[in-house]
Amino acid sequence: MKNLSILLVLLVSSSCSHIGPLLGKKKPQPRSSIASLTSNKSYDSVKINIEETPKVEKKSVVKKKVVQTTDPIDQEKSFLEKIFPATVSSVDKKGLNLRYKEKHYNFWKKYFSKREKERFQRHMSNGVKFESIVKEVLKEHKLPADLFYVGLIESGYNTHIRSHASAVGPWQFIKGTGKRYGLKIDRYLDERRNIYKASHAAANYFKDLYNIFGSWELALCAYNAGEYRIINAIRRGNTRDYRELVRKKLIPRETINYVPKVAAAKYLFENRKKYGLRAKRFHSDIYTNVEEVEATRSFSLSKVAKGLRVSLKDMKTLNPEVKKDWVAVTRRRPFKLLIPKGYSQKFASLNFSTKRPVARRSVSQSISRKVSSVYRVKRGDNLTGISKKFGLPIRKIKRANNIRGSKIMVGQRLSIPMTVSRYKVRRGDNLTVIARKFNTSIRKIVVANNLRGHRIYKGQSLIIPSES
Repeated sequence: MKNLSILLVLLVSSSCSHIGPLLGKKKPQPRSSIASLTSNKSYDSVKINIEETPKVEKKSVVKKKVVQTTDPIDQEKSFLEKIFPATVSSVDKKGLNLRYKEKHYNFWKKYFSKREKERFQRHMSNGVKFESIVKEVLKEHKLPADLFYVGLIESGYNTHIRSHASAVGPWQFIKGTGKRYGLKIDRYLDERRNIYKASHAAANYFKDLYNIFGSWELALCAYNAGEYRIINAIRRGNTRDYRELVRKKLIPRETINYVPKVAAAKYLFENRKKYGLRAKRFHSDIYTNVEEVEATRSFSLSKVAKGLRVSLKDMKTLNPEVKKDWVAVTRRRPFKLLIPKGYSQKFASLNFSTKRPVARRSVSQSISRKVSSVYRVKRGDNLTGISKKFGLPIRKIKRANNIRGSKIMVGQRLSIPMTVSRYKVRRGDNLTVIARKFNTSIRKIVVANNLRGHRIYKGQSLIIPSES
């Protein structure tokens, strides 16, 4: 009887298409993991495939799709917020639409509004002064107005600020980047300080960064850390997603904080009354009621101010790139000068000096020329000490000797770049008198001429070193 029951079961089972349903096993369901949902694919690519769904569930799925009225973009936003609960998405379509960690954003909001309240208020006051100018430049370049807040955290819109890395001006350009984007930087001018010229250069730089990286998060990271550093991070992480690079810690901590820092500065700037932040009132008419004129000949800023009957203070305010007073100009590279409105015709009638006035010296010297003195490293020497000895910046010594770090060795010969002139010793001269005449030090003269002591004689030809 037992054998008969087994035979009946086998006969019934052999007549079925497969044994699975008989044994109580369900048909395999399509699977989706969190990894696939958070991939770089679009939201549509993770929708459930209806054809692979069991027949009993097909009706309910179709019904859901028919009654659905949510916009796909909004659906994607809500989806991302569910997967990344600590992520904030900007809803301003005209803005940068940044996404970042909420804890970083809250930290900077608290930092600016409480811990560094006074400093942020100073930065905010400068920002109010230049806001209309910068946003107008960004609009001209068809860029988001929110990029204005990058300048706010970079420099607090201090036009004369210089960082420890020699980045200058409101947009904190280093020399190489500034020149690459058309700014003049020489002994007379530093256009990184000019809010108009530097803002146009920054706008062109932002456009290039966005074209390279395709997202404002990465573009801002590159502005902070440099393009190549972010490119290397993308290669190592095999992703262009800023949040993934943050999660994998492939970009520096300062750069990770840069994006939420910009967002926090924007929020506080626009809601300053709510947080008790006060910006000083400033009459920005001096910056808005201006016109640009072209100088094709060298000139003195004080003489131009006198000729126009405009205060020298106003001329310096409008043209902070002028380092001292004299501006050397060539016809090949004319200089664009800002003057108050209504003075362009008067400016055109002014005659400029074509030669720079030089202070007279009662010393005989040959034409200055660039040379490289050689210094042999002694025990106990370091680059800081050598730079002080010769009155040269460390970066110039490193550049002249192709030194990347700061390590030097005893006996190593270092090339010391400097401008020198020759001086013929006269009756009554000594090293103290000569050093004062040339605004240099006795030590530099001794080293440059390989003198053992301080004794010199009449008719002796001395090399007088100086940095410029």
